[in-house]
Amino acid sequence: MRQKTAVVTGLLILATIALVTVTAQNEAVLRQEFVLFGVRMRTAAAMALALVSGFAAFALWALAGGLSRAAQRWMQDLRKSSEREAEEKYLKGLDAALGDRPLEAINHFRRSLEAQPDYLPALLKLGDALRRLGRNDEAIELHRRAQVQRPSDLPVLYALVDDYLAAGDHEQAKRCLSEILRVQPKRALHAYRTLRELYIKEGNWKKALEVQERISEARVLEEERAGDQALTPGILYQVGVDLLGEEKPADAAAHLEKVRRKYPAFAPTYLKLAEANLLLGREEKAVETYLDGYRRAGSTTCLLSMEKMFLDKGAPEEAIARYQSLVTSTDRRLLPKFLLALLYYRLEVMDKAEPLFREIEGSVRQSGVVQYYLGRMRERRGDPAKACSHYREVIRILRPFELSYVCRGCGDKSPQWKDFCGKCLVWGTWVPEFKDEMMQELQESHPVYYQEIEWDRSAGAL
Repeated sequence: MRQKTAVVTGLLILATIALVTVTAQNEAVLRQEFVLFGVRMRTAAAMALALVSGFAAFALWALAGGLSRAAQRWMQDLRKSSEREAEEKYLKGLDAALGDRPLEAINHFRRSLEAQPDYLPALLKLGDALRRLGRNDEAIELHRRAQVQRPSDLPVLYALVDDYLAAGDHEQAKRCLSEILRVQPKRALHAYRTLRELYIKEGNWKKALEVQERISEARVLEEERAGDQALTPGILYQVGVDLLGEEKPADAAAHLEKVRRKYPAFAPTYLKLAEANLLLGREEKAVETYLDGYRRAGSTTCLLSMEKMFLDKGAPEEAIARYQSLVTSTDRRLLPKFLLALLYYRLEVMDKAEPLFREIEGSVRQSGVVQYYLGRMRERRGDPAKACSHYREVIRILRPFELSYVCRGCGDKSPQWKDFCGKCLVWGTWVPEFKDEMMQELQESHPVYYQEIEWDRSAGAL
């Protein structure tokens, strides 16, 4: 410290000697007149004035800078203090929200915003809490305030999406989802799914398909979007249905044919493709589509639709021929054989229906439906004893009078009564469920009592 003082003192002495030397050498110049803004003075006085002015300006600048820094530190301290208070109230609100005390949470979040109006976590959580209470407009207002601070912040945008969905404003929700996808175009899987769901609800299948394709291109793990692939055939199918509704059967048939080739196990495609072929006058192709729907997708509805088509045109023999061909050409013979037997039964051709039902009876372990039709045929042939035998078998298989219990809260069923439902976590909800009319007792609106009936007393006692 002493060395530093000595060095500074020495430098000042040297500077003083240098100044005196320069002044002595320029004494004549310094005594000359100098005009400053119209005022005459010696040059030495002007130089001294300039030096003093420079020192004064520097002092003022230093003072102003010091005051500014002091003010900034004071403002920072004040803001940190308000942030600490806002955070403290926010954490209390978060604790209340996690503890399922929404009203208390709302009070704490409001106090947090009173301490600091732009505290983002409190704005988000207060809006979420209000939305859960159904106060959607207030939630939207708060989350919009948050968006002013962070226009492209993903949590803010997702919160607004939830607000608008709760309020039923799908257009605003889609705008927010589009902004999310602009910020995160390849990773926002939840935003894609929500947008796809909105388009599905609107029946906008082309837009839904666009979103579905973008999901398949998203840069996420394959396991993350494994469940999304199941929706692709349905959305493609609905595009074909729309084409059919727009009276474009040729376009619909071409589109649905592509869907059928790519997703052969998706049964609805066969039905609409057959319908499109019928509209185009291609009946044989429609029939082959129906049969293919059973062979590839196992669709019983395809066979029933084919049967209805033939019956509507008054050609049951063609339906019979198709069923017979299917029975001999497919590995899954049982169902077409049953439908053929049922068709014979409806056409009153009992001598062909009964042998088929007997074959089916020998091929399955037990079937109440087959026993029922066998009983109906015996009844029509005037053999009530054997008909009753079949009906008893139906009762044994189906057990329609067996008492069971059902929970009135969640619909869960049990063969035994319970005092507590482990599914909906409520006591006293299990009641007996009857499969007949015992629980449907008729109530007369105006019961009639025997005392009110007029009768002839002269008729004598009974």
